[in-house]
Amino acid sequence: MSKFAVIFGFIVLLWCQTAKAVLFKAEEFILPNGLHCVIIENHKAPLIQQMMWYKAGSVDEQKGKGGSAHLLEHLMFRGTKFAKDGEFNRIMEKHGVSDNAFTGFDVTAYHQFADVGKLEILMALEADRMENLNFDEKAFEAERKIVYEERMQRVENNPSSPFYERLRMILLGNSPYARPVTGLPQEILDLKFSDIMNFYRKYYTPSNALLVLSGDITAREVRPLIEKYFGKIKSHSVKYQDFNTDMRSFYEVLEMSLPEVSSIKVYERYLLPKHNELENRIYDYLVLGEYLGGGATSALYKDLVMKQKTALSVGASYDFVSRGESVFAFSMVPQNQEEFEREKVIAELHASADKAIKDLNETKLAQIKRKMSADLVFVNDNPKDAANWIGAMLSVGFSLEDVQNYENNLEAVTVDGVKKAYESLKSAPRVNGILLPENKNDAKG
Repeated sequence: MSKFAVIFGFIVLLWCQTAKAVLFKAEEFILPNGLHCVIIENHKAPLIQQMMWYKAGSVDEQKGKGGSAHLLEHLMFRGTKFAKDGEFNRIMEKHGVSDNAFTGFDVTAYHQFADVGKLEILMALEADRMENLNFDEKAFEAERKIVYEERMQRVENNPSSPFYERLRMILLGNSPYARPVTGLPQEILDLKFSDIMNFYRKYYTPSNALLVLSGDITAREVRPLIEKYFGKIKSHSVKYQDFNTDMRSFYEVLEMSLPEVSSIKVYERYLLPKHNELENRIYDYLVLGEYLGGGATSALYKDLVMKQKTALSVGASYDFVSRGESVFAFSMVPQNQEEFEREKVIAELHASADKAIKDLNETKLAQIKRKMSADLVFVNDNPKDAANWIGAMLSVGFSLEDVQNYENNLEAVTVDGVKKAYESLKSAPRVNGILLPENKNDAKG
């Protein structure tokens, strides 16, 4: 989960602070069995990043089977019909390969970084576990215990976790996105061998997978290898579970006091439509997030932290990398921790944002676009970043053309579009979350 959080958080940052549209040379093709393949050329070093993205994560789990996707991720390293338990990791170590995996709401991804000369080995092993996973009850029980302990250590022992999970649950309501990726402790303990195999057989198939290769290669060179190892794997169609998030407008407040929390934090979450329903309007929200709260040069930071000195920190962001609804978010740590008043702080945040939007003009918009473009230039230099960028976006429904046309879409954003995006927040479902230290449970407001 920590690996997923780092990588997936990084991907969102990339899209919020973006760069030139065509930062890499990429080519795609689809095998007859449905495997979608993307090849990204980067000839600066003889290195390769291989990523296998399965379009299945925690939202695809059956209700009550929370943790299935994450547990399967662990078990994918525990042997196949042809490679005994432990062989995968031993081979990776022998060849100096850096490998790992992560589970998210929409995806589960497996990745390796190595000398380009090791690519055929990586393909052979990845193709093998796509169709030949073969773990026993002993391995299942061992990994279930590890996944349970991860939940206890990283979530249950995190003093802020109950707040963040509850905040998401209130905002997303009846959606599977409201449930934690890890699953709940008792759900994990109740998982059975058959639950994991059913998930594997349903979702781990070429037609539901995306192979991304990024590094010192060309599509012409690697296509024969891809066809050799993945082309003969049998495939079947995948039907996703139907779910609809309640998008009726509402406003709720979650105020929670927890032990070991050191300072007051204020959050606002706005529920917005899915990216495919918003289409190019997602770029208006991206620019809005950057303008209002994208770092120390943002409008809110300059006003609330530097000028008024009513906040220690403030931020805004837009997360749309999902098959489900997107979320616009504000966060703030108020300066006055001793005499905190919720309604006053929220009013100050909104007043500052209102003023910033009123002051937005063509000159400021052009500056924001230049900053967003400049911030992402480094993606072109790193095969890992390029593979993460494209893999994450294509896995949730974007096309390669969408990704490559990013700069054009960014340049098309207007002052009026950003202002309309901000105004739309006022009628969106919203949750205001206040996280307090335990001794602040008598806070005013």
